[in-house]
Amino acid sequence: MNKINEIIKICKDSYSEKDYKYHILSVVKYALILAKKLNADLEIVEVSAYLHDIGRATKRNEFVAENEHHIIGAKKAREILKTLKYSEEFIKKVEHCVLAHRGRREPNPETLEARIISCADAMSHFDTFLDLFSFFLETTDNFEKAVIEIEQKMDRNWNKKLTLPEAKEMVRDKYEAIMVLIKSMKEHF
Repeated sequence: MNKINEIIKICKDSYSEKDYKYHILSVVKYALILAKKLNADLEIVEVSAYLHDIGRATKRNEFVAENEHHIIGAKKAREILKTLKYSEEFIKKVEHCVLAHRGRREPNPETLEARIISCADAMSHFDTFLDLFSFFLETTDNFEKAVIEIEQKMDRNWNKKLTLPEAKEMVRDKYEAIMVLIKSMKEHF
């Protein structure tokens, strides 16, 4: 079995089926498209895309304390990649992508590959908007608050995390459609 297949197996065994299918695979898809467009290191991007949320990967889909999954994830990614005998240089590049993928927490993405992972993470939220909406409905105390929180997340993704113009262009229609729906919902409160 080659290394990427081993990483895929680890991810399928770690993430919930829903998270893997609706978030991780979407991030991988967008990350690879951007990496090809921008001539980034495809292997670093693909491995980072699979492992970017490994710090919050549980079959119960729980968030880790204070949502510091990027820090936990960088450590887990290092352990996985060491076990698979990746070079130290490769491991450090993937660690940075995992640490920087949140886009609003330090460190900021310093490499093209890290910027791609941060963008792909945000882009996936436009694909899986309905799943995110159900998450916010479950974790807030009322419908109006859920709508506002999802609006803030979409706005943050669009204005802060999507730092590559190519990424914005790819999901512009989805973002605009989501914002129309949110505006329509807010007319009722």
